[in-house]
Amino acid sequence: MAERRRANAYQTYVTDALQIIAENTAKIGGGKYLKGRYIDLITPHKAPVKDTRTGEEIAADIIRKIAREGG
Repeated sequence: MAERRRANAYQTYVTDALQIIAENTAKIGGGKYLKGRYIDLITPHKAPVKDTRTGEEIAADIIRKIAREGG
């Protein structure tokens, strides 16, 4: 499992580097380039969950978490 994570991290690093090189080259030559990342293409995304708490509820949660951590 750790080897797979390491391989994925390396693939992401390499594709991000190549994307930056391609983007810079395209900008110089006035061409087009992909704006999405490799990791975003291979990773399924879920719709973000909307937070429906009020400001007071959020503040109370933060205060509870800080108190729990001893801060």
